[in-house]
Amino acid sequence: MTCRRAPWRWIVLLGLVLPSSVASPLGAQPLDLRVRQVVRSDAWQANTTLGALSDAGNTWGAPGVILLGTGLWLGGRLADDPRMATIGFRAFEAIGVSGVITGTIKGIVGRARPRISPTDAGDLQLMRGAREGNDYQSFPSGHTTAAFAFAAAVTAETRRLAPDRARTVALTTYGLATATAFARMYSDAHWLTDVMAGAAVGIATGHAASRWHAKRPGHAIDRIFLGGDVAPLLRSTPAGHTILGATITWP
Repeated sequence: MTCRRAPWRWIVLLGLVLPSSVASPLGAQPLDLRVRQVVRSDAWQANTTLGALSDAGNTWGAPGVILLGTGLWLGGRLADDPRMATIGFRAFEAIGVSGVITGTIKGIVGRARPRISPTDAGDLQLMRGAREGNDYQSFPSGHTTAAFAFAAAVTAETRRLAPDRARTVALTTYGLATATAFARMYSDAHWLTDVMAGAAVGIATGHAASRWHAKRPGHAIDRIFLGGDVAPLLRSTPAGHTILGATITWP
């Protein structure tokens, strides 16, 4: 029965997400315009501290979280630290799944970025994002989605595997994710509702990935990507080159 009901859950979720994706930017136009007016003001743009925060936030959203998630996963495997590897891989999973969701909504909603349509926060056109590409894929924010997916997944897994560090991890990762959301507005790439929607998708996906695996210990995904023995590989070739890699052996 569970397998039969599962598709309907996704259908219902999709039916709720897509209409709300359009209604959210349309209903919050005044707030979107007001926030953009503030963050794009001469005073804010001339502030070197805010500029540095924006640069850091943009980098953290991409490629920062992807590199760190991958690094934790592979580093944990090589160091024989299953907790680190699991935390990194959950982040990697959450970023990937949330990216697919966000990318799909971007293509369907077709919202113009603020730098393209600065006076009309309601500039949407069905499927325009898929047809015309990046300039019309403002909603939701992909960088913000990735940053909050990382924060949610890493925090949830840390709370489960190393609860004494969960508070510090949560404050750090969610703080950096918030910096990413700010950066996307500061650099005129997104409206406020874009980053709010991205944060919602990322948080939901990160927690869902953690819960899904917690209910399915030993699932095939974990056996493939977190199982087996990993050993570093370092050898020299006859030509005098050095090869650095790793070998994985599954039982």
